[in-house]
Amino acid sequence: MATSTPLVSVVIPCYNYAHFLPDAVKSALSQQQEGLEVEIIVVDDGSTDDTATVAQGFGSTIRYIHQENQGLSAARNTGIRAARGDFLVFLDADDVLTSGTLASQLANFAAHSELDISVCLSLQTVQDKDIPDKYSCYLWPLKSAHLDMHLCHSVISPIHAFMVRAEVARDIGFFNPDLKACEDQDYWLRCASLGKRMGINPDGLVIYRLHNSSLINQKTQQLAHESALRFKVSTLLENTMGFPKAGKFFGWLAHASGTIRIAHRLHTSTPQFAPRLLEESATAILKAATCAAEAKTEDSHLILAEQHFSSRFLLMAEKFSPVTSVPLQEAIHFILNRHPQFSTLSGNALHKKQRELLQLLCCDYQRVQQTIKKIKLTLPSADTCTVV
Repeated sequence: MATSTPLVSVVIPCYNYAHFLPDAVKSALSQQQEGLEVEIIVVDDGSTDDTATVAQGFGSTIRYIHQENQGLSAARNTGIRAARGDFLVFLDADDVLTSGTLASQLANFAAHSELDISVCLSLQTVQDKDIPDKYSCYLWPLKSAHLDMHLCHSVISPIHAFMVRAEVARDIGFFNPDLKACEDQDYWLRCASLGKRMGINPDGLVIYRLHNSSLINQKTQQLAHESALRFKVSTLLENTMGFPKAGKFFGWLAHASGTIRIAHRLHTSTPQFAPRLLEESATAILKAATCAAEAKTEDSHLILAEQHFSSRFLLMAEKFSPVTSVPLQEAIHFILNRHPQFSTLSGNALHKKQRELLQLLCCDYQRVQQTIKKIKLTLPSADTCTVV
């Protein structure tokens, strides 16, 4: 039930991350301020370390729920069922919110009442394999528009960069407990395909900590789920009217670019699975070709996006040279016919062009730097972090 003071439920699933948990909880507790109430729900997913002791040490400032080990998605779902807030944020136990993040998300909703989901900036900190106390920092590029289209390419931000209206979460349902990776992208794709509106918030920032025990480091499992998700995107594009809002042409291009990227990663690790994804990426380009006449050409973001997806597809296709697949040859031919300027560029020049296009698709750099500067003192290990 909505109140005059918004209540934000922060759901923190935790499995054997007791040593990280205090940072996550404290970062959520620090969000509370006048005009903003925070409910913190820690879901202990059957931990065998001292997660229970650490969580219960916070007393009544949090709600602690223990369940038998069922996985990350199931733990988040438990949090959704227990949440009483007007808005939901999913914060993994090894990540943190920076000062004022939740307030900035609510301000974004207030300024854009049509939004169902607000997505803020994220800074990824990567732990040094040899020096555990040393981190490098990288800004996760947040696209400035058409987030549903960009979801067809890849995950657009880590899960705690999202704030979702509670009624939207009730409408969408739960995370898929069968997925052991990519469950967040699957969830946001479901939101987007059902017409939920996503908008950016360049005034908020979260910290995504990549460390030696992170789930994402389980690369084989991650790649397997990313591969499976490519076919879900294809199914959504085939069967969902109005998704993405930019039109099918741009959705298929985004899907093709994201799929050939995964095909290349599989090609270098598990090459026996790459051909199916390579075929899927070429097929997606050819499906884009069938609806190219419907492409919106008055939107500058979409014009840049087409060039970005197309140049990235060409770069990835080069890595499979010599090209023997007829669909892939036809896909390359379509792109070069539509963008003949790419045919004159060397591989290095095309890569540089693609990076320039990516930057133009992202949030205003100066504003992003202002946001980072504003919260600089709250960054973990700030003395050893370098923002690039």
